[in-house]
Amino acid sequence: MPLPRKYTLANKFFTASRYPFRRLAGYPTLVNLEVTKKCNARCDFCDYWKTESEERLGDYAPVIAKLKPTVVMLTGGEPLLRRDLQAVIAGIKKQSPAVYLGLITHAAMLTPERGLALWDAGLDQLSISLDFLDERHDRARGIPGLAKKVKETIPLLVRAGIDNLALNTVIKSDNLDQIVAMVRQCEEWGIGIAFSAYADVKVGNKEHNIGDAQMKELQRVIGELLRLKREGAPILSSSYYLSRVPEFFATGRIGGCVAGDRFVTVTPSGHVKRCSEFDAEVHFSEWTPKSIGATDCDVCWFSCRGESQAPVISAERLKDTLFR
Repeated sequence: MPLPRKYTLANKFFTASRYPFRRLAGYPTLVNLEVTKKCNARCDFCDYWKTESEERLGDYAPVIAKLKPTVVMLTGGEPLLRRDLQAVIAGIKKQSPAVYLGLITHAAMLTPERGLALWDAGLDQLSISLDFLDERHDRARGIPGLAKKVKETIPLLVRAGIDNLALNTVIKSDNLDQIVAMVRQCEEWGIGIAFSAYADVKVGNKEHNIGDAQMKELQRVIGELLRLKREGAPILSSSYYLSRVPEFFATGRIGGCVAGDRFVTVTPSGHVKRCSEFDAEVHFSEWTPKSIGATDCDVCWFSCRGESQAPVISAERLKDTLFR
């Protein structure tokens, strides 16, 4: 079994140093690359699992070379449904070796062997979606035994030598009692955790919105997260992002979205759109830094949007991502 490859210190400094020059030229810092919209989960806040067929590229290296981002997150759908995912990762890394390459998966099909194969291909961060530590997560994702599978797999991945693991957790009405416990669990595992605020923009499901009755509890939880972060807990979300989560749930809106500028989404077919909730606007081969104009939208506080909107795209976030 090949040893996992670390993101070297030289790569970290090179990636961080080129960021301001790429930004001045108008290139996005973050590309969310949807390698598939197919999914074998059945989440009630997303409809990608209804995708029956799709056009997709076999090689996304030209896409990343064209858009010149600092960070690329491979998303879906469920990326592990692609049997050629290892080749996709290797192709991107061969073309753009300094790009920071992450993957988000629900992990139902993740094994230590496949994790190591993806890591050896060039992956720099492996993120697992987990919103509950118990069977509520199974029901939320429509996959029996998923929470147990994730909790069993993470220690195996850590022991295998994958040294940049993280949970991706959505803050919503039905898991506020889990948030701090999940941070403690990540401390025990020796991995990071990043948060994102729930929003009903994809399918209009308002069931998970946090309302007035839970606002004090939300504020308490966020206060605890900020305290834990100051004390060194492995919370990857920036203080800026976390501090505005209660504001979003209280008002339902935060202005100033930088989608299409500081971050974009690329579809499986290689088309660029400002974010996952908008239609595609241009094929990557025809994209320029001026292809997509300003975004007039304020109805989410997803982490990709909020962290990108932070002052100077959150120097804190960039530091936490690259130098943890």
